[in-house]
This record gives sequence, structure tokens and C-alpha cells, in this order.
Amino acid sequence: MKKVQSSIQRGAEYVCTKIGDVVTAIEQVAVVKGLPMWEVERRLGAGIRKRLIVSARSLMPVPNC
Repeated sequence: MKKVQSSIQRGAEYVCTKIGDVVTAIEQVAVVKGLPMWEVERRLGAGIRKRLIVSARSLMPVPNC
């Protein structure tokens, strides 16, 4: 798999625009049509976590409030 340089950092938190929730970037897993695809982890509650694969374009930095 060819890695594509992106500004996404492993272990950092991002807002996923697809699901509207904060996720943690795990690792880049693929490149589809030139876009890096990232495996991310979403916390659902009491220790429950779900992993998804989303494009780097759908990950935005968490705003500092």
C-alpha cells in the first residue's frame, strides 16, 4: 500500500464530518482515488468503541473552545 502524505496525525482526535462525532485516528489503511483512507475509533459510551474507515478529507481538527 502506498502511503499518501496528509496532515492527519496518528493518535490525534478529529471531528468526523460524516458522523458528526469526535474520533481518534488509528492508522492510514488505504488510498482510494488518490485520497488517503484512515481507520478511526469512535467512543460510544461505557468503554464501547467502534472502528470505521473514512477519508482524510472528512476529518477536521477538533476546535479549541
